[in-house]
Amino acid sequence: MSGVPISPGDLVLAQDSSGQFHAVVQGTRLGRITIVRCDHRPARPLALRDVLQVFKAAGTPDAPPRPEPLKPTAQLHLDL
Repeated sequence: MSGVPISPGDLVLAQDSSGQFHAVVQGTRLGRITIVRCDHRPARPLALRDVLQVFKAAGTPDAPPRPEPLKPTAQLHLDL
């Protein structure tokens, strides 16, 4: 895979010993990416060399920019 940055929420085509599969990136941990497989099989963190393709969300045409999600601070309390 070329130097495409991978971020949480991206869809990837990856491979392991059982073959190729699609997965959604959840985050990174210890230099690997954590994923949730689209076929709902269990998955371990993947090395970047196991990622074959990265698919980014294109969004809808002429969509307004999405606002940043709110993060709790000392002044802000979110009722979740």
